[in-house]
Amino acid sequence: MTVTTHDVEARAARRTSEVAPRPGPMDRVYFLGTWAMMVTGIVFVFSASFPVAGKPNELMMPGNPYYFLLQHTKYVLISLGAMLLVSLIRPSLLRRAAYPLAGVALVLLVLTLVEPWSIELNGARRWINVPGLPAFQPAELAKLAFIILVASVLARKDEVGETDGIAQITVLLVMCILGAILLKQPDLGMTMIFVAITLSMLFFAGMKPLPLVGLTTGLLAAGIAFAHAEPYRWKRIIAFINPEAATSDDRYHIVNMLIAQARGGVTGTGLGMSPDKWRWLPAAHTDSIFSVVGGELGLLGAVVILAGVLLLARRALAIGRSARSPFAYYLASGVAAMLALQSLAHIAVNTACMPCTGLTLPFISGGGTSLISASIAAGLVLAVSRFENGTDP
Repeated sequence: MTVTTHDVEARAARRTSEVAPRPGPMDRVYFLGTWAMMVTGIVFVFSASFPVAGKPNELMMPGNPYYFLLQHTKYVLISLGAMLLVSLIRPSLLRRAAYPLAGVALVLLVLTLVEPWSIELNGARRWINVPGLPAFQPAELAKLAFIILVASVLARKDEVGETDGIAQITVLLVMCILGAILLKQPDLGMTMIFVAITLSMLFFAGMKPLPLVGLTTGLLAAGIAFAHAEPYRWKRIIAFINPEAATSDDRYHIVNMLIAQARGGVTGTGLGMSPDKWRWLPAAHTDSIFSVVGGELGLLGAVVILAGVLLLARRALAIGRSARSPFAYYLASGVAAMLALQSLAHIAVNTACMPCTGLTLPFISGGGTSLISASIAAGLVLAVSRFENGTDP
């Protein structure tokens, strides 16, 4: 058969497109949904923080009620840029960088336990101070590296026919190493998120129901054991199970978050009008921001936030399913699990459906590291949507 010049050029063009495909348009629904959550965050960070930020200091000098608003807006702009930049990275490049990224994340987590890098706050060492950079929480970035690494391990299983047991043991081993460091900080809430991400991604990888249930039960029992080993953690669990039996200090968070939401009723007290954030609501613009939403916009506003979380998760899973690359599928699914589970955990804490943990509400709560981490995660989903035609290896 005669091979023409046209045939040679066509084959060369196909090979070029397979090696370096051009990014297509991002998924607009997911991008606009994420951006809407960020804008909502700007509004409620200001609403929740201006009473504290505007208080006079010890010298009776007036505070700046716009302090947290300006700070959060700056982080939103940085996060938006990071999300768009990450959306241009081909999933294959992320896969090649999986192990180096995991190594860097591990080193940063270890630095939280090492002087002079670590920063101790309220008895926990979850932050590090790197010269030239603002203080940040490495666990937020480690979540992303962990998802990329797990996606790579699970994709290799699918592509080369590796046994499920090897991939599952590898994933669980990495989770245990990272979890041990997080518990040493200590940060049981973040450890729970890593465990939840692991179980979700193993479920997406087709782990059989019986082993998955057994593994979940065992990890839950281990979590209860770790909580019982620390008196302050166990007091939180007792306050969750039976607030009447807990001391006023132990049940303070739960009771005041519920009061703030109950005061809002169905339609809320009005934007900016919740009185609880002035004095009683703990960490109003971070850990308790959902209670501010419930207080000011009522049950209707809280349901809208919950619906937004679930719709973003559903869209991310749909993007992952449309990808022909196993790695892209696991990457998008892992991000969907991370953002949805952390959001649901934050909402569960605020509604007294689980014991108190210091977890933020992605895209909405104040906190630079948390917001940037969530935005980069959304950028990973958008990157998959740009290359969902399957030409990216």
